Amino acid sequence: MRTFTFGKFACVILNLLPLIVFGQVEPFPSIPDSLGRQSLFDALFATQDDILEINLTTDLGMLMKKRTVEAYQPAHIQFQIPGGTMVDHNLEIKARGITRKEICSHPPIKVKFKKKTLDTLGFSKFNEMKVVWQCKPGKAYEQWLYREYLVYRLYNLISPYSYRVKLLKMQVIDSRDTSKQHLKYGFFLEDDGQLSQRLNGEITEEPIKNASRFLREHLLRFFVFQYMVGNTDWSFGNLHNVRFMNFPELRKVMPIPYDFDYAGVVSAPYAVPHESLPIKDVRERHYQGLDCTSSELVLLNTFFSERKPEILEYCEKFPHLDALSKKDILGYLNSFFEILDRKNGLGQFIGELKPSSN
Repeated sequence: MRTFTFGKFACVILNLLPLIVFGQVEPFPSIPDSLGRQSLFDALFATQDDILEINLTTDLGMLMKKRTVEAYQPAHIQFQIPGGTMVDHNLEIKARGITRKEICSHPPIKVKFKKKTLDTLGFSKFNEMKVVWQCKPGKAYEQWLYREYLVYRLYNLISPYSYRVKLLKMQVIDSRDTSKQHLKYGFFLEDDGQLSQRLNGEITEEPIKNASRFLREHLLRFFVFQYMVGNTDWSFGNLHNVRFMNFPELRKVMPIPYDFDYAGVVSAPYAVPHESLPIKDVRERHYQGLDCTSSELVLLNTFFSERKPEILEYCEKFPHLDALSKKDILGYLNSFFEILDRKNGLGQFIGELKPSSN
């Protein structure tokens, strides 16, 4: 786990570009391919928070042995797409991830469908999806999984420029001994290729340290969201848990976050702050973003205050959290909104840039 902060740039404040539709609940929809076909992920995402039941069969011993090299291995998957189509096909999977690959019962995986299979089923070319599943057996780890899923969905409320996720109930079967079965709740995470197509952008692997390269209003919302959910486990310096989406026509870049298991609102049992931070527990919030002008602070305060009802309502109505988790999450988020209601609001933890004299 590594963290990175911009530090206190003496930034020239950009003229805010026209906002590209904010306040909507869902991310931007995908664009059909030239044959008018949607992707498999699009079909699954259509039912949003419903849980998709999946059977996945593979050699679990091989998966554990290959988790460090992340080599693909054969697997078989079965599930029914909402609307009736049955998927019962061979595919490939591989281990992925960093921390969870080492500490969890089984490493997170990426699934790779055969493009011929997708073509037969009438879907477009996007054939890869990441799978995040509960780290270990038990109801507690199931709840931590739901909490992380929830953070992705909350960022969907903040920005349509965000990853989509689809809840899963997976029966993972060992192909060497089919009596060995593991029930895992998890979620599909949208693949980078589809994310780029959907947002009409390009993912860049170039670390960007010059704040003027970013769409500033979106950048600041990214920072405040991470503070809201208590997440410090991200880094612009080494692209840790963040993707940079480049929009050539605008000549601007936007950060898109992922991996929230170290967030305070999730409170995973293995999550600890990086040793370089001035906090001792992930439940403590720590702002890692840029300073703002007084007018930007007002806009940010208003933006998040206006989204308080839908954020809290979404958490309150999320059907898969138990009462204890729901109470804890609502209390944690309300402690953030209480900051907004105080004098100075976000200015209590965000430094204020003085207007340029030029």
